[in-house]
Amino acid sequence: MKLFKSIWQFFGIYQTPAVRLTHCIIFLLVIGQIIISNWMSVSKSGVIPASGLAYYFTWLHIIMGFCLLFLATILIFICLSNRGFKYFYPYLWGDLTQIKNDVKSLFNLKLPDSSPKGLATSVQGLGLGALALVVLSGVTWFILWWQNSPLAPEARNIHKTLTGLIEAYIVGHGLMGLLHFILWKKAPH
Repeated sequence: MKLFKSIWQFFGIYQTPAVRLTHCIIFLLVIGQIIISNWMSVSKSGVIPASGLAYYFTWLHIIMGFCLLFLATILIFICLSNRGFKYFYPYLWGDLTQIKNDVKSLFNLKLPDSSPKGLATSVQGLGLGALALVVLSGVTWFILWWQNSPLAPEARNIHKTLTGLIEAYIVGHGLMGLLHFILWKKAPH
């Protein structure tokens, strides 16, 4: 319990309570989605089994996906409203100054702090983008499936492929966050 309190306190350095809570719920839902997807069953023709665990896991995945659509929209809106688009995507305006400084720090074996327009915030921006792509592709698949569209299987394949972005992001972002947390715990507050 003490560990979770420390993690919550650490997140408080960078995030408001609303963002922290939304971030944690989204994390748990995404992990749940990845696990649940292993027991889903949708045939190539788009048929969900009429009963059994696959039926329940498939519908649970769909319901959780719509929850993620709602929460991801809130998180993205809050982040972009509070920080602005350039904070997370400075490279789109050719502003690489802070990213270059952060990379230099890494080459000097020093972990850079999270700073506006820096490497960490750019990676967070990529995470917001990956989350949006995965959720929107899932909703697109669902709508096409619901309409019995012949495009539904392809939309499902795209959704499954884009899920790899979130999985890679969770590993990379999680490990970097863990490293920052460990260093923060060792340093005086």
